[in-house]
Amino acid sequence: MALCCIRQLQYRVELQLKRYSAEVIRNELVHQQISTLKHIDNGNSYAIPSKKTMLANKIYQIMGRKLSDVPFQVK
Repeated sequence: MALCCIRQLQYRVELQLKRYSAEVIRNELVHQQISTLKHIDNGNSYAIPSKKTMLANKIYQIMGRKLSDVPFQVK
């Protein structure tokens, strides 16, 4: 199943950008992380995304998803 998913992703990326190896795509997506912080006083949780790369942002766009680059409150 994982092989099918990565091949489909490679195909879609190649159609709109250029050919990237599965390793390059995986590394781009693995490095997109979110840190979650909890406010001590009110208990609210906040998500702080890592800095996004141009390629990771394009991959997300190709898949119809948004990659946030601003902190947001987790509900």
